[in-house]
Amino acid sequence: MRMKEVTQNRRKPVTAPQLVKIVVFLVVTALIFQFLTLLYDRPKSYRLYEYETLPENTVDAVVIGASTVYRYYNPMEAWEKHGISSYAYGIAGAVGENTIFSLKDLLKHQKPEVVLIEVRGFLGSRSMNGMTTDMYRYIKNYASPFKRWEILNHYNKMTGIRFSSDQLPYYLTLIMNHENYWRLFDTSNWKRVIKGGKRDFSAIDASQFMGYAIKDRVVPQSAIPYDEHYQTKLAQGGENALRELLSYCRKIGQEVVLVASPYVYTQDDMGELNAVTAIAQEYNVPFLNANKDQEKLGIDFSTDYYDAHHTNLLGAVKYTDYLLDYLTQHYQFTDHRGDEAYTVWEQEDAQYQPAREAALSSLEAQIQAAAAGQETGAEAAAEPVGTGSGNQTVTSEEGSPSDDGED
Repeated sequence: MRMKEVTQNRRKPVTAPQLVKIVVFLVVTALIFQFLTLLYDRPKSYRLYEYETLPENTVDAVVIGASTVYRYYNPMEAWEKHGISSYAYGIAGAVGENTIFSLKDLLKHQKPEVVLIEVRGFLGSRSMNGMTTDMYRYIKNYASPFKRWEILNHYNKMTGIRFSSDQLPYYLTLIMNHENYWRLFDTSNWKRVIKGGKRDFSAIDASQFMGYAIKDRVVPQSAIPYDEHYQTKLAQGGENALRELLSYCRKIGQEVVLVASPYVYTQDDMGELNAVTAIAQEYNVPFLNANKDQEKLGIDFSTDYYDAHHTNLLGAVKYTDYLLDYLTQHYQFTDHRGDEAYTVWEQEDAQYQPAREAALSSLEAQIQAAAAGQETGAEAAAEPVGTGSGNQTVTSEEGSPSDDGED
């Protein structure tokens, strides 16, 4: 009787038909998961896509950073005035610890004579909660979960801060982009996935000019006087990342210039910007801090901004000219206007001209309305100005909804 019970309880071996069913189930599940992943996917930023499609070795200079790049540096002005082929390589949510990844990526496609690195992403305190949103926005541009792991691990290494244990959304695209459920009902999106096509950028093409995004809104701001003698320290992550980046550029022989776009900085921001000055001197790297060069820059906080951390077209033109003054004095750039190899710049310039005129007309109307005592910038009027540091706090400017939509 006991032998019979043992025999009855013994597992039956999996038959060939059952094994086939299991394999088919797993394959079908994997295919459905992958299909949904592609449907839900938020493709990489248009700025990255455009940069990667430019003719090889045609970019003279690149400015790299976050929204502090694509709202400040205007490559079309550089093209029109000097025939310089440049690019605003700004990625929303790109904090200082991410910059080395952006640099390595852009160097895969181009060999610019000089790379300008926006330093505002290296300022501010670090915390797990404070960086989660920015990091989440940045790594969405990377399809590989292994690359995402590398970026997160690098941030941990630089800062000594560990993200929460709930990191699965960072690695699995479907979970990361679950909020894009509306893509399930977008027939054009289904066609794109089925045909293996790429994202259609036609809707935003006209407002993106070699990475720069025109803003034609005026919201008056104000800033405290800049004190070059007040110095504090960068947070551990920011300083480690900046030193790592400068060491890497020295190792590969890449010409680099540190820059800081002008904004409504705080006392702490000033102290950290001055700390960057000391580090730049240590590495013998130029640092153009526009915040202390406001008079030379000619920036007007009452007309040249649309929020405390970003310029409109008026401010962007002034800041771009400020950088070009330095670049044209220290580098010998070839004037590429009329060169067939640079046709893409000519084409974008043709689109830029009417967009530029329309934006300037809009800005002038707003400025005149404000001068006439009409209400303008009502949305921002209720917001306190200058209460946050550069761009690394919980609510960074790269994390604002208005800029997120443009990527």
